[in-house]
Amino acid sequence: MKDPAKIFAYFVGVVLLGCLLAPPFFWAGEALSQHGVLPSLQGVGFKKYFHRAMLVAALGLLWPLARSLRLHSLEGLGLIPNPRWGRHLLAGFAVAAIAVGIMAAVYIALGIYQWKTVLPWGRIPKLALSAAVVGLLEESLFRGVFLGVFQRNMSARTSLLSVTLLFSSLHFLKPDKETLTGPVNWLSGFQLLPGAFHQFAEPGLWLASFSTIFVLGWVAGMARQLTRSLWLSIGFHAGIVFVKMGFSKLTERHQQFLPWVGPELQIGLVPVAILLACGWVLWRQLQHAQHGELGEKGRDNGADNPAGTSIR
Repeated sequence: MKDPAKIFAYFVGVVLLGCLLAPPFFWAGEALSQHGVLPSLQGVGFKKYFHRAMLVAALGLLWPLARSLRLHSLEGLGLIPNPRWGRHLLAGFAVAAIAVGIMAAVYIALGIYQWKTVLPWGRIPKLALSAAVVGLLEESLFRGVFLGVFQRNMSARTSLLSVTLLFSSLHFLKPDKETLTGPVNWLSGFQLLPGAFHQFAEPGLWLASFSTIFVLGWVAGMARQLTRSLWLSIGFHAGIVFVKMGFSKLTERHQQFLPWVGPELQIGLVPVAILLACGWVLWRQLQHAQHGELGEKGRDNGADNPAGTSIR
């Protein structure tokens, strides 16, 4: 079986295992809440347990996937140590957070969003941790493992397009809670699957939401390929998630203008344009850094070789 086929089989396994794990997760959560062990789980819907079951299944099947793909080192994925990892991490976060933050401020100024009466500032540290975890996990999986594996069999551009489409499609699959009827049973997870594709039937939402996720994945993948490292893409992804999650907790939407501005901050053609601008800024920064490194090497070669002959 070729590597891309193994990745496809991995996702099929994640879906099947997640569907099987979701009901016992739900039953365990209900039991813990009823006995006062975890009262915060009281009233949590099955769909949330379904999402957590999928995450556990994805993490649990990573090890057999890595073994089947013969992943023994980062070099095998096309990754190299990055001596500027801290600078790249902060640069990616700053570019994303500032750009999306400006967009959010404009939305508030136009009255599309308004601040909530009570602002839960105490939740910001938790949101920052969640953003860091999401950026680290998703970039390690999609841009680290999957993009590296696809590049073994495809060109860099085809690999980037394939993984970005995969990344976007999986994020666009959201179960419709209305598809679950009756009490939770062993087949409840499978009952949610058909409703996971309901958003594809809405062209306006598809254009406004899918395109945003696609551009995010493309920019993150571009950063990974140009730096042969994940730090810039991790920072970029975390910056977007942090501002998006923080904005959703601190504000409430009053208007939407699909396909330009959607029901959430990340939905719409306006955020697509913002992310494209972020990608251009990161690309220009990397090009400038590479030219600077070439210039320094040229000066060093000239100092070591006054005759002007090239040193290879």
